[in-house]
Amino acid sequence: MPNIITKYLMREILKSSAATVLVLFVILMSNAFGRVLSEIADGKIPQQALLPVMLSQSVNLFSLLLPVSFFLGIVFAFGRLYKDHEIVVMNACGMGYGLFYRPVLIILLPLLIFSAYSNIWLNAQMQRNAQNIIEQENNLNEFDQIKSGQFNQSQSGDRVFYMESISEDRLELNNVVIGQSGKAEMILETAQSGRHRIDEESGDLFLVVGPGERYEGRAGEKDFKIISFQQHGILIEKKESRKKRSVDVEEKTPRQLWNSNGARDRTELHWRIAIPVVMLVLALLAVPLSYIEPRQGRYGKVGYAFLVYLVYLNLMGFTRAQLEAKSIPFVVNFWWVHFVFITLAIILLFRKSGSGWFAGKKVNQ
Repeated sequence: MPNIITKYLMREILKSSAATVLVLFVILMSNAFGRVLSEIADGKIPQQALLPVMLSQSVNLFSLLLPVSFFLGIVFAFGRLYKDHEIVVMNACGMGYGLFYRPVLIILLPLLIFSAYSNIWLNAQMQRNAQNIIEQENNLNEFDQIKSGQFNQSQSGDRVFYMESISEDRLELNNVVIGQSGKAEMILETAQSGRHRIDEESGDLFLVVGPGERYEGRAGEKDFKIISFQQHGILIEKKESRKKRSVDVEEKTPRQLWNSNGARDRTELHWRIAIPVVMLVLALLAVPLSYIEPRQGRYGKVGYAFLVYLVYLNLMGFTRAQLEAKSIPFVVNFWWVHFVFITLAIILLFRKSGSGWFAGKKVNQ
């Protein structure tokens, strides 16, 4: 059962970490939201996929922000305790880094479990769901997207549909008007009904309308050609226009990555495992790094902490690029980066307290 000091330290760390992750999450999600809206406006992402895409973005961002937020939260919390001389009182009572690490590890355990689940499984699943919805919406033919009682522009932009009503199964159109713009003339067709049909041989999608009339000519001229027809087919979409997308490496399941021999797939699997390890290493490093000299400001070590994180992140990114290029053996992968910063944490601990750092017997002030 945690004692009063442990509960107090846990509360301070949680408050600082929650505030940090909230601020960073709101900023980055705002940027992501604007970027997604821009892609929707450009037609790269269908409007119906906005919510799934934002959910996948939020899970991805939160899983990446969790290590740095917890790291900075510890630095903020202990920095305040050092500045207000609360750590001095604890040290005077014989409390050392052993006690300081206890609340950190208690909070860290559930965060590590969530981070591992999020990075290894959940993030990929959310991205697959979002991309599947995007693909599904993009592969809808024009009959799945048109609305009755209003003008609907074709995907190619050279045809406008209007129908008074459409059946519940979206197969039958009633009182159809179709306008086509060509280089030399305008074409207008009216028909009592229409139905989409897929050619059995080619797989192309046609709109079969009739009975109706077809008007061909130029606007403002009297020379119009009027053709009455019983049935008429209009090519809407060729089969080749629908292509099955390739699955990105970020969307693959851990099993797919494990069974793959590709360098990108293997690197992605190691990267997903490395993120929770980064959180563990940063948590170990944050406690000695947060030490503030008596005359230093309250946030004296935040700049150093952020610099350490940037160096850590850049080394991880460099190692990922080298692994994908097969310049580093996969046996080594990201462990050498973790080892460097674990060594740094041990050095800082011994510099602050000597051989009795864990029991708190030689804590320097």
